[in-house]
Amino acid sequence: MGLTACSGAGTSTDAASAPASEAGTPTPTEAPFRTYSKAELTSMVGDVRDAKGTRLMVMPEDRLADTLKQVKDLLANVTVEPAACANFLTGGGIQMEEGATISIGASASSTAETANLLSLFSGVSEDKVKAVSEKSAKDLAACGNVQMTIMGEVVQASSKALPTSAKTPGAIAYRSTVAGTAGSQNQLFVSAVKSGVVLVAQSTGTKVEDSELPKLEAMLDEAADLIK
Repeated sequence: MGLTACSGAGTSTDAASAPASEAGTPTPTEAPFRTYSKAELTSMVGDVRDAKGTRLMVMPEDRLADTLKQVKDLLANVTVEPAACANFLTGGGIQMEEGATISIGASASSTAETANLLSLFSGVSEDKVKAVSEKSAKDLAACGNVQMTIMGEVVQASSKALPTSAKTPGAIAYRSTVAGTAGSQNQLFVSAVKSGVVLVAQSTGTKVEDSELPKLEAMLDEAADLIK
């Protein structure tokens, strides 16, 4: 579900459901752990194609930096109940770790109602990645219904695990819904870890359907195949 690094802090509901978190990341595969540079991640994201065969549009560095700042500011003003679910909602904070490298791509077919995104994270310690990975499935089950207070507004967040046919070992998928006074927003996530890279493909918006999941699985699998 995560408060993530792919969108800015607009309305409270939008901010609470900001895309692309490493939350819900499964156990890493057996590929040797290594970190990847920003250039390597960006190259991989740019090589991935969406369901229409079009290469993803990589988020410009200045916009990404601004988005990360907005997310960091948002996290400083969020209270989560139960408190034990805070790490799940923030994805373990990998995107905020010193030395973290991040690249984000968007499908050209994204609309104002539904956006399909791919995020790759690297550059943090193996222990940190493993800690997030090993706890994700348990946290997803325990944090199915959560209340967040964001800058004084109470927001209800729910999440539910989904079956996935992603080919990447250890991939997991789930749906999240965030509802507040500004309205509701739905998200689908499929995530995995390979060789020190956290991969998250997601669909976010007001009209997200479970039928989008195969598109996300295909993007995630294609990105994972590029990690050598």
